[in-house]
Amino acid sequence: MNEELFYCACWRELQHFLSDLVIRDTVEEYPNARDFLALMASVERKMEGYL
Repeated sequence: MNEELFYCACWRELQHFLSDLVIRDTVEEYPNARDFLALMASVERKMEGYL
């Protein structure tokens, strides 16, 4: 697996993990989960213009 694919896989795994926390409303352990998801979405929107 090349480095870019590895980082993309890690990114998606983190998104899935955070989304699952938010959906199950178990963000007590990770109080910034919603903020991180919003930041990740913002980075993705910005990167769409560069790809």
